[in-house]
Amino acid sequence: MANITYDVTRWDVSVVHDNHPTQSGCVDSVILGITATDQESGKSAFKSDRISVPCQSLEEFEAGAEAWIENQIGSGGWYLDLQTRIAAQMSAPVPAPSDREKPDFSKMTIGDGYRDLPDVLEEKEPEVIEVEVFPEEPVEEKKPAAKKKAAKKKEEEVKEESGE
Repeated sequence: MANITYDVTRWDVSVVHDNHPTQSGCVDSVILGITATDQESGKSAFKSDRISVPCQSLEEFEAGAEAWIENQIGSGGWYLDLQTRIAAQMSAPVPAPSDREKPDFSKMTIGDGYRDLPDVLEEKEPEVIEVEVFPEEPVEEKKPAAKKKAAKKKEEEVKEESGE
């Protein structure tokens, strides 16, 4: 990419409606389209976007269009974006040469052993899975170790009092 040219290929200016009390006829926005072309390869890339414009007269705005465009595409990263798109095209895969000797597919036997359909297509009945349900066992409440010791001590005291 030694020599890239940039051309304005879209320039759609919108102005504020004539009924507006203070900004009638002022530029509101522009759809700017830029095409970048690599002169050596002929590859090109296009980018466009709607850009808001501070209110100024159409004549004044278009008189300074070149500087405004340079500022927009420079500060907006358009140069790098367009160059990257062209570079991607230049390194993209291309079709193989058409004058090459291709394989003779008519002499190939692709799919040997897979030519016949099965004799009978069996419909399988849905498989029934039996599930055995067990009644729930009571779950013992887990007590902290200190509570277990206290409960055991009480049991022993009750046994002593009852004379067991």
